Amino acid sequence: MKFILIHGYKSGPDQGFWPWLIDELKKRGHEVTAPQLPDAENPNEQAWNEALLEEVRTVDDETIVVGHSLGGAMALRFLEAVEARSTPRACLLISTPWMIRSEKFRGFFLSELDFEVLMWKVSRFAVLHSKEDDVIPFDHAQKYEKVLHAKLYETEGAGHFKGESYPIILKAIDDLVNEELVYEPGMSLENDYDEAH
Repeated sequence: MKFILIHGYKSGPDQGFWPWLIDELKKRGHEVTAPQLPDAENPNEQAWNEALLEEVRTVDDETIVVGHSLGGAMALRFLEAVEARSTPRACLLISTPWMIRSEKFRGFFLSELDFEVLMWKVSRFAVLHSKEDDVIPFDHAQKYEKVLHAKLYETEGAGHFKGESYPIILKAIDDLVNEELVYEPGMSLENDYDEAH
């Protein structure tokens, strides 16, 4: 599998749980892309998206995108914009804000995401959130669960996932890697027209 890891505000691939996750994914034989996005102290949606698109030209059915916090919001914008050879396998949103009204993050939430289109851009969505997250309330995860028909992983005691390692992140990722996918819409439905001539 090919993983695209997207850090959040005031962060980077060398901070928090990212070094641990990168190491664990590589141990499992996965390919990992985890770019340092420009000016993480003053994030700009357009600059971040351009950096990601420069780093990742195309995605395919072996691609899993993982975003933490503001990086989860960026993951959704990225999936809207990136060229796909085939439908990416999955997207995991960790402690992702539904909407932030602050001027600083305006570009990430200025236009509404087209969730009807996004649902066709990725085969599976999963959302991971700690119930006592003191940065992004838990109900943000429930909103994503609903509109993306995502699998919700609830946990407690992880806060905003600012620590160095979280086995539940690997559990969610392993589930996405190992879950059998139906690749064609409607493939599992009976075909009543087989005998039609």
